Amino acid sequence: MDYRTDTFARRFKSAQPQLNSADVQGIVSVKYRDDCVNGSEYTHFVDDFLGRNLGLAVKRLDGDFGGQAWLVKDNRQNRAILVEHETGLEILGAIGSVASLIALLPLISSAWTSLRDRFSRHRFDHSGHADVEIRRFDQNNTLIEEHAPTVEAYVLNMTLQDHSALKQKVSKLETEVERLKKALPARRKSRSRKSKPTKR
Repeated sequence: MDYRTDTFARRFKSAQPQLNSADVQGIVSVKYRDDCVNGSEYTHFVDDFLGRNLGLAVKRLDGDFGGQAWLVKDNRQNRAILVEHETGLEILGAIGSVASLIALLPLISSAWTSLRDRFSRHRFDHSGHADVEIRRFDQNNTLIEEHAPTVEAYVLNMTLQDHSALKQKVSKLETEVERLKKALPARRKSRSRKSKPTKR
């Protein structure tokens, strides 16, 4: 395992219990590549903006996250982990928890997007903020790295994939039910009805 893969494996393992994920394949990392961001700006964003303004529950986390980490929860117990990096904010989420992805990632993304231009030295040059970096592990424990134009686009794509997979499963179940119905023996006519007495 190379250094980069090992780094993300340790980070994802630290996130597993906090995000209620069974394995590292159930975790996704969404990373913004920003200009240099210092610790006070993260503290302002997490404590003041997410905590006080948006009313999200925020708690500092210990673990091998590669930077200061916070667990963020809403009133429905949807969860995400934010990690402070000098090169930009990282959001860790559980792929299997579509509700958490839909509820928290776009909310956090929108809040960060609205504030990060204030931190940027190049406020009028948005070309550096064109996309986000997506990282996850496949079933062979290979680190997959992709890009998405926005967090919202990534979440929408994940939701559509999940919806499509559910439709396929439902379709297969319906086909199997029909097959089983046809395999059942034909119902015999009920003999519970008493024969009418013969008139004498």
